[in-house]
Amino acid sequence: MPSFHEQLREIDKSLNERYSGRLRNFGDDPRTLGWDTQANQRVRFALACREIDVSDAAVLDVGCGLADFRSYLNDSGNHCGRYIGVDINPDLLQQCRTKFPDDTFRCGNLLVDELPDVRADFAVMFGVLNFRFAEINNLEFAKSMIAAAFDRVDNALVFDMLTTVRDEDYPEEDFVYYYNPSEILEFAFSLTPHVTLRHDYPSIPQREMMLCLRKHADV
Repeated sequence: MPSFHEQLREIDKSLNERYSGRLRNFGDDPRTLGWDTQANQRVRFALACREIDVSDAAVLDVGCGLADFRSYLNDSGNHCGRYIGVDINPDLLQQCRTKFPDDTFRCGNLLVDELPDVRADFAVMFGVLNFRFAEINNLEFAKSMIAAAFDRVDNALVFDMLTTVRDEDYPEEDFVYYYNPSEILEFAFSLTPHVTLRHDYPSIPQREMMLCLRKHADV
């Protein structure tokens, strides 16, 4: 039976084929990464920036895609000191480097690659945990990714997830994974006592939650 790392490598290969194909079809567009609209995407970014002050800080974007969060930071005046984007797809990263030549981009997976220079004050993960896998346990994958990203920061990690507290009028989708908020909160507390869970914002387009895990108390 393949090891967890070997399974992740195969999954990464499949995902790379998927997103490279979408990049060829859609170009530098939210649809390449499966986002519905840029407006909804930026709602997530704005919520994250309410939790963390990135001014003059180093920011790690895990699963950075097309570095849309970097674009948002620039457009909204949230000027970070350093931006580090990590993604498994080299084609997406080439687009990022073209747009933001002064930033740092690394190709790899936090769970299987060392990436020794990937560390920051804050980290964000948008949409990284949404995809439903057939090969591995989604909950265990999510916990591993959250722990790995939290280990790379000195201050805080912010990430979003789809929630099992769903909107009745939005159809359930079989290619995404819905997480139980209580279960995720319990896991977050195993990493740090300084946890915020937001479940009160409008559906974009379906209901999500956002967590902020801090290394230290927010004062």
